[in-house]
Amino acid sequence: MRIFDIGACEERIGYSFKDKMLLRKCFTHTSYAYEHGEEDNELLEFFGDSIMEFVVTEYLFKNSYGDEGKLTKKRAEIVSKEPLLKMVKIMGLMDFVLLGHGLEKSLNRDEKLFSSIYEALVAGIYLDGGITAAKKFIKNTLIAEFEKKEENAKKRGAVKKSDSKSRLQEYVQKNKLGSVGYETLWKKGPDHLPEFRVAALLNGTRIAEGEAGSKKAAEAAAAESALAKIMKQGGRIK
Repeated sequence: MRIFDIGACEERIGYSFKDKMLLRKCFTHTSYAYEHGEEDNELLEFFGDSIMEFVVTEYLFKNSYGDEGKLTKKRAEIVSKEPLLKMVKIMGLMDFVLLGHGLEKSLNRDEKLFSSIYEALVAGIYLDGGITAAKKFIKNTLIAEFEKKEENAKKRGAVKKSDSKSRLQEYVQKNKLGSVGYETLWKKGPDHLPEFRVAALLNGTRIAEGEAGSKKAAEAAAAESALAKIMKQGGRIK
């Protein structure tokens, strides 16, 4: 029977189990369980998947991530195989997975079973410490990684569109089309992840709109759309 380093595992997880055997079970693959007469983690994976979806859905709902379609898409981004596998790798949890001898020698390190470890662990933490502990674990790992990804995407978008307002202003002045302005239509979401929608105005008339995670970036997005619209219409607004 393989030695399972409970202390090292708990340190990487950031949670101390009251039931140490439950922690071991979270990492026990069916191949190892069959060889050693132990319980595997398949039911924990099944249960953990539902807990994870609930926690992520609640997070998206409370943080105003849009309508049902947008929420569904965002949830899929967070709980799909790729982010789960990435999280397992970041935390170094692969080191603790208990595999049968044959599987351990031949397995591709990107197999689904490694992403499933995260699901099993969510269920284990829930059973050991309740929903509060499970939410904390998901928030500090999967959701934190998602927020980091979202923030980086917004920054890249802001840099890409940073000169849109200048280009729109120059085009309007060059072609004597009038004056450019911007109107904030709404702001929603939490302070750490806000969403803005802004309209670009030409002579006080809305001609395009844009959304982003900051007012400046939303203005840039609106300016880019406005410039594309004006140029497509040959410098005229219909």
